[in-house]
Amino acid sequence: MVGLIYSSTRKPGLAGRLIMATAGAINILGPISLGVLNTKEAPAQVVPESLNDPSTLLARARDKIAGAARRLPKCTCLETIERTWYTAPIEKTSPRIMTEAPVSACAAKEFARNEGLSLDARDRLRLGVTVAGGDEVYSWAAATRFDSRSVFQLVSTGPISTGSFGQYLVDVFENPGVRFQFTGRKDDGSGEVFEYAYQVPAEASHYYVVVGNEWKTTASHGLFRIYAATGDLGRLVMETDQLPSDARLCRARTTTDYQYMLIGNGAFLIPRQSQLETLSPYAGETSSVTTFSNCHEYTAESTVRFDGQEPAGHEKMSPQTTAPLPPGLSLTLALLSPIDTSVAAAGDPVSARVTGAVHAPHSDRILVPAGAIVHGRILQMRHQYSSSQFLVSIRLDTLETNAGVPPLSIQLTRELQSTNARTRGAFSQRSEEFSLPSPGSRGAGSLFVAGSRSGRYVFPAGFKSEWTTVAQ
Repeated sequence: MVGLIYSSTRKPGLAGRLIMATAGAINILGPISLGVLNTKEAPAQVVPESLNDPSTLLARARDKIAGAARRLPKCTCLETIERTWYTAPIEKTSPRIMTEAPVSACAAKEFARNEGLSLDARDRLRLGVTVAGGDEVYSWAAATRFDSRSVFQLVSTGPISTGSFGQYLVDVFENPGVRFQFTGRKDDGSGEVFEYAYQVPAEASHYYVVVGNEWKTTASHGLFRIYAATGDLGRLVMETDQLPSDARLCRARTTTDYQYMLIGNGAFLIPRQSQLETLSPYAGETSSVTTFSNCHEYTAESTVRFDGQEPAGHEKMSPQTTAPLPPGLSLTLALLSPIDTSVAAAGDPVSARVTGAVHAPHSDRILVPAGAIVHGRILQMRHQYSSSQFLVSIRLDTLETNAGVPPLSIQLTRELQSTNARTRGAFSQRSEEFSLPSPGSRGAGSLFVAGSRSGRYVFPAGFKSEWTTVAQ
């Protein structure tokens, strides 16, 4: 599987990166009131005469976009990413894979126009995003802080796109090396728009590709639409030029629809939806649709914090910690809330109750009382159509008891009965529906594999599983 990441880390002369890597198998700020900005600069039905000139309209739009980009560090949103993989039949790929050059294979491929592809897999992610220090920074959903790791360390497999939250705007509209061309005007259903094409040559590009272990820039091009009445950006499309053959992808394209929103007392240019599409020479296509929600403006008292960091001048307040649990202990856990594969996502928090007291080895001393709560999160929520299975990876890493919060490192041993799924008055056993692969690394979580004959699976509240403590 090929993983794709466009990281918009900005350094002097560097606005973005695209990582091609071979890989194996927040809402942290609370709800807000959102609304579409109602501009007062010109009525939507009347186009000022000066804005009938494409150059004048583009200049005005660039000024507005630059101002909006500078306000983004005051805003954070929740991203829900739905990723889909399409593959070509094996009989069509295998005869050519050793004989046809990737460049030749890519030449005939177009986005969403390749025949014979079949749906292979879908997964879902939820991440928080903001801008800090000129970078887009991320966290898992419901995390209390942004993560100090890059997004491609959080999400190590599959296509991941960053940049649409704000860094694409900087790279296109504030890049002096970009060339623009007016291509026409049309009505997109919401009003009259002026459409422009643009080219970013390689020497001016901030779009990077990892080929092997080396960073390489790639040229890009695309189009965007500006509403004639307001000078607001509506859509931005960014597509790479043909990528190097050893990048393992032909091209990548991102289409982002923007809208102005009133958040708090300010107007923010926020993506409504973004779609990343990739083409590979032989393996097919991917499509990743990101929707943005729960956007929030930082208050004067708010700060952006990262894992392992505390705000200056604030005393670190943390729960009392106790000694880590010794390895080899068995814990039976029951889910506090259901996990529904039709809506759950990687990044969502998970909690479970310890059903029975856990004693120290060869002793009556209780190390974990019954009723203690274990917390963690989903790391993978994938529907594998080729094998008709759901792959659900969960990591549980925090134990909450009255005595404190000891470090916790556990791995799944086996699935047990569910306490609320009954068949004719008896508990239903589900062992025939599950297989438990060999445990992976702790960082990867523990994997449940459930049958998906109905296209959906629900782990009910009370669902029990057995876990074993392992060495830290």
